[in-house]
Amino acid sequence: MDLQQLTIGEMAQLNNVTTETLRHYDRQGLLHPFYTDRETGYRYYHINQCARLDMIQFLQSHNIPLREVRRYLELTNTEAICELLNNQVSSIDDSIRRLTQSRFSIGRMLANHERCKHMPQDGTIFFEYIKARKIFKHQTDQNLFEQDITGYEMILRQLKQSMIKNRLPMSYFFNAGSLIRQDCLKRNVLYSDEVFFFVEDSYTGPGEHEVLPEALYVCCCSNDFSEETECARHLIEHIAQTGYEISGDYVCEVIEEFPGFEAGPRKLFYKIQIPVKKFTSKA
Repeated sequence: MDLQQLTIGEMAQLNNVTTETLRHYDRQGLLHPFYTDRETGYRYYHINQCARLDMIQFLQSHNIPLREVRRYLELTNTEAICELLNNQVSSIDDSIRRLTQSRFSIGRMLANHERCKHMPQDGTIFFEYIKARKIFKHQTDQNLFEQDITGYEMILRQLKQSMIKNRLPMSYFFNAGSLIRQDCLKRNVLYSDEVFFFVEDSYTGPGEHEVLPEALYVCCCSNDFSEETECARHLIEHIAQTGYEISGDYVCEVIEEFPGFEAGPRKLFYKIQIPVKKFTSKA
């Protein structure tokens, strides 16, 4: 083997690539043969060209397009290569962020499906200790308790537009919910003009977000949109009758929904949650 005049097959074998890969790099202007015999047309490479091939493969292994590899190699500048790699790090970080968001949403949907199997679905009231959760929220100009399922869909469109405006991924748009603030609850007023969806605890991106506090919640579930008012009032009465008091904001969380199977209204299963604490007399 003549290391100063390697055939294309020898060059390919030394570098564990195919001859077609070398021909492709030649066509793309990335790595030309060191010498071409004019009479036979045979292509020959010099062993020293392996260094350039190594760099091409290194950059390509990080999903950098060949046109970008060629452009930066032509600059023959190490700072330019570092700039290219820094740009790629930013791109990788962005991909990791999107994949993390996607994994969070998928994991939550699958976990909710399992939760549904064990939740009472007949309006039974139960206590549940729930850990802190972070939400992305949107304030509307409508009271959800004055809306039918069609009005609810329009409010969800507003939430979706807010998500798009803040450049959040579509993977977040499920498991929506609504809030009633504590001051309204204590006045027995069912007024909800805030809708939300859950985001991961580490989320610090754009838009309005807050943390639903860790607490003991009194809960009940339903799969009938029109029953929320009745369920909410039933819960509030139950809290007063069992020696507890409201300690935070009302949360109505859609646990599971699989719209799209039919052309009819959205079907959902939701859980109403009101944080409570033992009543303590001020006397």
